[in-house]
Amino acid sequence: MKGYPHWFLPALLGTTGTIVATGLLLAPGTLVTRAEMDVAWMLPADGRLATAALHAASGFAVMLATGALFSIHMRAGWRKHRRRGSGATLGALMVMLALSAVGVYYFGSETLAAAAALTHLVLGLALAVVFAWHWFRRHR
Repeated sequence: MKGYPHWFLPALLGTTGTIVATGLLLAPGTLVTRAEMDVAWMLPADGRLATAALHAASGFAVMLATGALFSIHMRAGWRKHRRRGSGATLGALMVMLALSAVGVYYFGSETLAAAAALTHLVLGLALAVVFAWHWFRRHR
């Protein structure tokens, strides 16, 4: 990526991979605790805590990277009319994911916290799909 240090793209992709992997590992626990569903497998309690901490830390890193992407990548792409649809969708999903993450942590009502957690899960899956679409459209 032009205008970024050589380590930025591998760090971005690594952090994105980490957040997707940890989110997928946490999904069964979310479905059990928030939606009262039965699942075949979920992480044990100590594994969930460590994975949730890594997921949250990766989320902060991805938000920082998104801010860095805004300064060059997003603005240049917007001016050149490149992949505006997927880029705008990614940006909107990032904002909604950040807001739903705050809701997961800070909503006092169990009902609102469960709704935020399930919304966060759906938005995270949508973001992974849109990110792949955005990335692979570049490389076709």
